[in-house]
Amino acid sequence: MIQSGIAVRTPHGASVAELRAALAANRARPQLDKELYDDDGYPILTARLADAGDAALRAELEQWRSAQALDDPRFDLAQWRALAAATAVLAELAALAASHQQLAPWWQQEQERQQHRLPPDAAPLPPPPALQLLTVWPPEWQAPQRHLAERWLRAVATEAGWPSERLASAAPEAAQPADAAQVLAGLLARCADARQPCLAIVIAAGSHLSDTGIGRLANDNALFTAHQPQGRIPGEGAAGLLLADAAQAALLAGRDQGGSLLQALDSGQRSSGADSAQRDTDTSLSSAASAVLQAAQVDGGAITAVTADTGHRTSRVTELMRMLTAVTPQLDPGADLASIGASCGSCGDATWLTALAVADAEAQDRGGPVLCISNEDPYRRCAALLRPALPA
Repeated sequence: MIQSGIAVRTPHGASVAELRAALAANRARPQLDKELYDDDGYPILTARLADAGDAALRAELEQWRSAQALDDPRFDLAQWRALAAATAVLAELAALAASHQQLAPWWQQEQERQQHRLPPDAAPLPPPPALQLLTVWPPEWQAPQRHLAERWLRAVATEAGWPSERLASAAPEAAQPADAAQVLAGLLARCADARQPCLAIVIAAGSHLSDTGIGRLANDNALFTAHQPQGRIPGEGAAGLLLADAAQAALLAGRDQGGSLLQALDSGQRSSGADSAQRDTDTSLSSAASAVLQAAQVDGGAITAVTADTGHRTSRVTELMRMLTAVTPQLDPGADLASIGASCGSCGDATWLTALAVADAEAQDRGGPVLCISNEDPYRRCAALLRPALPA
């Protein structure tokens, strides 16, 4: 499965190139927030988007919602900020998807057919594949909020140039929404079936930057403060991947002819939560990394870099370093490791998709396979392997 396009909105850049430049210059650090304070009245350390664009989005979405006669989802400030970031990411990726070489001829023929200007003996042109739009929201979002956000993003995709007629039907609302690893695993399985064309956009977005979001972390004793140094540093952002099988990727005229191959993915569960573990000896992260290497038939010594959603917490950093020592001992953590959570704060699956986007760029620049790791969740452990895609 080829990552044919990547887009991010992070606290340290509105593109992967900007984020990587900030990381390389050691400028990608959380800052004391000017709007949010802890219970003692001190500013909270956060990773905040420079311009979330939530005010403009709110005006536009409210007008659209009124026209659609949809109920008010009662988003809080953090949700508006996350949705604004997701909107920007999707608009970028949907425009790239709309460069699919089958789309414009098919769409023109469809319009001529609807206007009764098409000769009756005209052979139908092949349509582009149905574009899957798969979104991952934070678990605290309620079902009506997710539903409205997804309807909005479908409208954004259409506005960006992908016709609604070729958007895959929205999946039924699941009792337990899928996380990013489950979504990507499902797409990998689909791409393995040559009978089914695969073209999809996967987006994850989130934000903790509101009084409600900070209060939720504080109530769970999970907020980073002077008294809670192992708490989470609140972050926000969005990341998206345009994913395609090789045949569909070759038809995307607007994509970089490089791109990376998302070759293998593995996920597992820790036996006990990382937040409460003492003298942690759990090996599920190293096992996931070893499993993707085996699935991709790549030796650990061939890995050129590692990206991760890992933040600043000692438990997560120690676990990641154990994995590096066990699986990729040749790598230099100072030069070959990018820990996105440490710079962009805690933002759930958006942080891991950002790490996957950075891994895409690293694989192309280094010309070799890159591991992408997720270990910020208390239990879930994921690893993915990306390598430069061969030219079509």
